[in-house]
Amino acid sequence: MPVTSQVRHCISTVVVTLGNPMDNRPPLHASEKRSEAPAPLVRTLILPAIAATLGGYLWQTLGLPLGWLMGSAIMIGGLALSGLSIQMPKPLHRGGLLIVGSSVGLWVTPEVASQMLGWLPVMLVSAVLGITLAIALTPLFARLSGLDTATAYFCLLPGGVIEMAEIGERYSANRAAIAALHATRVGLIVTLIPAIAQHYGHQVPMLSGGGHALSAPLLISVLGLSMLASTFTSRLGMPSAWLLTPLIISGVMSGAEFTNSGQMPGWLLIIAQLIVGFSLGAKFKRESLLALPRSLVTGIVILLVIGSLVSGAALIFALFSEGETAMTLVLSFAVGGMAEMTLTAKVLGQNAALVAAFHAVRAVTVNLFAGPLWARLTRNSTTDE
Repeated sequence: MPVTSQVRHCISTVVVTLGNPMDNRPPLHASEKRSEAPAPLVRTLILPAIAATLGGYLWQTLGLPLGWLMGSAIMIGGLALSGLSIQMPKPLHRGGLLIVGSSVGLWVTPEVASQMLGWLPVMLVSAVLGITLAIALTPLFARLSGLDTATAYFCLLPGGVIEMAEIGERYSANRAAIAALHATRVGLIVTLIPAIAQHYGHQVPMLSGGGHALSAPLLISVLGLSMLASTFTSRLGMPSAWLLTPLIISGVMSGAEFTNSGQMPGWLLIIAQLIVGFSLGAKFKRESLLALPRSLVTGIVILLVIGSLVSGAALIFALFSEGETAMTLVLSFAVGGMAEMTLTAKVLGQNAALVAAFHAVRAVTVNLFAGPLWARLTRNSTTDE
């Protein structure tokens, strides 16, 4: 049976099992309500989690790139598009990011840290390039998609889904359209880059890892300290606190040789992939996508253009760099999400710490300047008229 048929069959089976959320069922008696109380949790989390695990296992067994992440994302995305209400609880999502960040940080050495500082000017170039391309293509995207200019602008910026939707809404942009386009952007990039890498002969390992796994006491220490620090930094408003803080904490511990060169256990990386994939798939909302078919089709084309241009820039920098692969720089420049690109780099055996640093610099830059830049652009436009 073809892969698409197997995935479609799995999704349809789960939909039948979960039932149609739009069914009009008769009121329940009090005794029935008591027994039915856990049903929402079962329908929105437990059964989808089982489906995500099955999808990830199928994808991984077939030897496809980013098996656990993509299988989970495709399965959950299919269920979400069928109309089911699926939610990833914040604690679980944060836990997945914490594992990814800690895992990446364990590869950090003093040499790696100093190397990342040397790349800082290129990180800023990458951030400016992403913003410049978004500004340049906004008028074309607005005209072709039928969206207003503000919405088109915030749709194309290489920022986080939630952040861009919230900032855009302050400037009267369409929040639903922004969220839908950004979810599509991340899903598109996460799908294409590993597939292209595999097509051109880059060996995609079944699971990234190397060396021995952390001992239980060290693992608990790394994750425990990372959780405490992330709780603090998130309350301070640090961007992507649950990904970057664990990276810093585990990086400091690794650089001080406190972790004895231990790495994150493979089973925890699988769990992290499933959680990130689940979160990505759950971002696809049926109502938003059905309401914006023209915008989505146009957006995909524009995003492919932006993706090609930033990848080209990454390859140019790769020609003049020593010690970093072209794939690492492509992932660093890519307009995918920070968590997804960092995990992709980790699974592909690339310099995930450098990729995370690139995306962190761009995220901070975009979040700081997205609103003021739009205000400046609209003010200049009004003045010109």
